[in-house]
Amino acid sequence: MKKQYNVGIYCRLSVDDASNSAKAKNDIPGDESASIENQYEILSRFVMLNGWIEVKTYRDDGYSGGNFQRPGFLEMLEDARHGLINLILVKDLSRLGRDFVEVGRYTDVIFPSLSCRFVSVLDCLDSEGDNTDMLHFRSLMNDYHLKDLSGKIKSVLYAKKKSDQYLTAYAPYGYRKSDENKHRLVVDEEAAAVVREIYRMRYSGMAYGKIAAALNEKGILSPRWYWELHYGKKGSCKYSKLWAYATVKNILNDTVYLGIVTQNRTGSRSYKDKTMIQKPETEWICHEDAHKAIVDRELWEAVQEKNRAVKQQAANQAAPLPALFTGKLVCADCGHPLVATRETQHRKNGTVKRYVSYICSHFVTTGHSACSWHRIYEISLKTLVLNEIKVHSEMVKQDEAAVLDKLKRQLLSESAAKQEDSKLEISRLRRRIGELEHMATKLYEDKVSGTIHVDTFSVLIQKSEQERIQKADRLDTLLAEERKVQREVENIHQWADTIRRYLDLQELDREIVEELIDHIEIGERSVIDGQRHQDIKIFYRFVGMI
Repeated sequence: MKKQYNVGIYCRLSVDDASNSAKAKNDIPGDESASIENQYEILSRFVMLNGWIEVKTYRDDGYSGGNFQRPGFLEMLEDARHGLINLILVKDLSRLGRDFVEVGRYTDVIFPSLSCRFVSVLDCLDSEGDNTDMLHFRSLMNDYHLKDLSGKIKSVLYAKKKSDQYLTAYAPYGYRKSDENKHRLVVDEEAAAVVREIYRMRYSGMAYGKIAAALNEKGILSPRWYWELHYGKKGSCKYSKLWAYATVKNILNDTVYLGIVTQNRTGSRSYKDKTMIQKPETEWICHEDAHKAIVDRELWEAVQEKNRAVKQQAANQAAPLPALFTGKLVCADCGHPLVATRETQHRKNGTVKRYVSYICSHFVTTGHSACSWHRIYEISLKTLVLNEIKVHSEMVKQDEAAVLDKLKRQLLSESAAKQEDSKLEISRLRRRIGELEHMATKLYEDKVSGTIHVDTFSVLIQKSEQERIQKADRLDTLLAEERKVQREVENIHQWADTIRRYLDLQELDREIVEELIDHIEIGERSVIDGQRHQDIKIFYRFVGMI
């Protein structure tokens, strides 16, 4: 009996494949992108002529051939792993990719391991044919094309940087791109006035956070929002309207405000690896007097001296104390992490006591303009967590079955109704998938016997297979949810085994915190009936809050 092939059609178009005008804009216009449809038409016709079953089409529009982390490509691999497709069809080998090593790994190792046939139509290449030697030769040429193209692009960009052209996508705050030449910066007077004020405040001795707070109090928009409202699409910006510590610090250390353009600081590792790395200072390209300065050199140097002095002072005062709960504390109000701070207390008897406390990072970085302190001292939190761990350990020791039963009921009660509906739907899906599989067998028999025409068979089997895939996907999702609930029940037993070991715990360390604690929510301190109060919720690994 002839093998039935369930085909996954793969189509890709990258910026490199578009026209020169499109490359200049770094996008693909509508008429170019239509070639994705052209690829599909060619491949769909090829599937029909061979009597195969077209199961699904995977598309990656605007993705480079050197990048294999494409959503359509990854989805296709996942479907192949689940057996939904057993033949991958492309227009030509370069659509699969232009990296010789990676293409070879997929065609020689991964696709065969998935029992998946690979066919490239225009190259006349078939992994089950006798012309597979040409596959590696064509793949090597595609790889060379990618390397050559990458080298040419880098050469052009390097030449533009050397000729004093500003190539960064956005102008720095305080500047805008010239209307006559987008590679030149001109002063944006409204924002430049803010930059000058920032430098004056720093020169007067204000800290980064205090400067951010002053700008927020005046209602001055953050650089991201300012750009969006003046030069963007006038839509909503996903970034905060508030100034933050880091934003102020960056402005106060940037030589662009002296009229200096510094480019080529970063670059990718290679044409195959797009990871960005910092280049050595010897490779930087600097141009002085590239545009009008916003801050005069005397003020800029004075500010840099203050920055260096503060940095050195902080380095000298920093105590090598470990922060026990770093990365585990979350602000109950804004959701941002709490950060560790160190305090030194000089007592009357001459002794020095050092404390570690945690405060809301959002409150700090916005110069106290958003949220609030949410301060918690490490010594107090350490005692609280230690005592709670010992209490839970004692409860497990006294009556483990009751503790486990309570946690299971708590877990299952949250999704009991949903689980019942899920079981019914799983039963219906399994029944329907069985019917569709039986229908596919019957259709195939009717085609062989001549009861139905081949064209009719293709239409009906494709419709049936599409429904089967949809039902199978839904079934996989529901079964995954069932397995998740089962894992959560198993996690409860794992938590009990872990907590039981800490009945006689006397000291809390970072290793124990990592093992037991998922995160801790810290509320703001308040006074109720003359008593200090602070909501603290401990969420344990495996079981959450108990």
